[in-house]
Amino acid sequence: MTAVSLGARPPSVAIIDEHPITAVGIAVKLAEQGFTVAAVATAVESLAVACDAVVCDLRLPGRSGAAAVAFLVERGHRVLATSGVAGNEEVLDVIASGARGFVAKTAPVAGFMQAIRDVTEASYFVSAGLASLLVGDAELRPLGVDDLGETELAVLRRFEQGWSARQVSAALEAPDRTLAEVLSVVWARAADRRARLRPTPRERQLMLLIADGCSHKEAAAKMSISTLTVAGYLKIIKGKYLSAHPHALASITPLMAARRWAEEMGVDGEAGEEEKESTRAGRDRDRDAIDTRVAIDQYA
Repeated sequence: MTAVSLGARPPSVAIIDEHPITAVGIAVKLAEQGFTVAAVATAVESLAVACDAVVCDLRLPGRSGAAAVAFLVERGHRVLATSGVAGNEEVLDVIASGARGFVAKTAPVAGFMQAIRDVTEASYFVSAGLASLLVGDAELRPLGVDDLGETELAVLRRFEQGWSARQVSAALEAPDRTLAEVLSVVWARAADRRARLRPTPRERQLMLLIADGCSHKEAAAKMSISTLTVAGYLKIIKGKYLSAHPHALASITPLMAARRWAEEMGVDGEAGEEEKESTRAGRDRDRDAIDTRVAIDQYA
């Protein structure tokens, strides 16, 4: 994964934000900094232009959050995620989905613009906060022998201390590797870590329904499954939640685990496209393939 080759051409950036006033404000600042604004859209599905980077808000109509990032990445876009309300778990999820960095909407204008520049020129943007999250995630949920090495951890520690990408690159103690190559390993390990514990689309759908206040019976009806299968899903969700949250109380109820995780991951409101598709695709599979006793016993 290398930087975009731009030559003398200014970087082109698309902006996806549900709120036009926010998108216009970012577009104005981009133009002032010498960027080309390739497009402004309110949903990832409507982006139809090629560009060097996409600044994508995580609260959107249709696909949102990690699903929105994954949709863009699958179509070859380099994504910088942004939000004013995303929690730590959601930030880690969008990184695992392929976002090249995360910048808070509360960041100073100069910092926001630098984040975009780092993604277009250096492939990744790593703020001190994101570096801290990645290090903390590695410490809490180690992968074993295939986890981050000394070089990757040293790079993250320097970002954690507030070093710029240019400074970290100059101090890199692996002359045969570029900073982008080192960070590509960090990103791959982060994705592996999250994949081990990430809820499946059907589990996420159930979490959304629980967060919306549905009972077992109501969730079962909406998902076209039995209440026993709902109980099995919830037990699996609790097991994954405890593995992803080592400091959580083991006595937490499955319902509370599902609700809290949904809030952390930004899985709220009415079902989006991912959950709707999951409902359609999962009905027959749930009826015929799910052994509810296995589901219930898996994390007993």
